[in-house]
Amino acid sequence: MDWAIVSTQGRLARKPFALGVLGVYIAGIAAQALLSGEVMGRAGPWPFVIAQAALIWIWLVLHIRRLRDAGQEAAPAFGVALIYLLSIALLVLLVAFFTHPEAAGRSSVGDSPARAAAIGTVLVVFLFNILFTPDFGVFSTIFKGLILIAFLPAVISLLFSIRTGMRPSVP
Repeated sequence: MDWAIVSTQGRLARKPFALGVLGVYIAGIAAQALLSGEVMGRAGPWPFVIAQAALIWIWLVLHIRRLRDAGQEAAPAFGVALIYLLSIALLVLLVAFFTHPEAAGRSSVGDSPARAAAIGTVLVVFLFNILFTPDFGVFSTIFKGLILIAFLPAVISLLFSIRTGMRPSVP
């Protein structure tokens, strides 16, 4: 078996695929720490973007090899990777927008860590109220739909990985 992560050539059996994909998903969750204020303040979003690009490539290589081992085409893996790539791009844009208010034309006068923490706390409380309380009409329905849409790329990639990993190998 060829373990080179830069080449899409070769095949990959179920067990090594499962271990590799599990590692990619764990690294993806850990990469969220690169969006912390300290990292963003020093290096901007670039460490996160580079880490996500590498993880998407490794994810794609693993899936292409596994699909080849199962006798399937690689096109669906490219489609899912593109969906996930677009969601990461949107996330980076949102993080950049909310962490650099002067870039959006807003004044940063009066901003302090306490103010930012208070806004974050209010946002989290508001989010939990919207998700776990009775329906408040059209606004909450639209908001819940947008939250669902935000999580869809991660769910799609996870389900695609499970389905790809469960395909039987062909000789």
